[in-house]
Amino acid sequence: MFNRKGTTLIESLFAFEIFISVFILFISLFSILYKKEIKIHQDHQLLLKEEGDFTYSQDYVSIIEMVLL
Repeated sequence: MFNRKGTTLIESLFAFEIFISVFILFISLFSILYKKEIKIHQDHQLLLKEEGDFTYSQDYVSIIEMVLL
């Protein structure tokens, strides 16, 4: 009654389309994650540099007074 070859071809193409969509989704999510991780790492390095500059630019007594006040 039905042509099973055409139905299985359509099912196979539909499954392949789902597979490709999921694959592209994972690639895009990993790309976004990688960009955010690089941004976080750069911000962390900048923060460490600024803290180092701040620590060595003032004496420890004034830094402790600023923290306590």
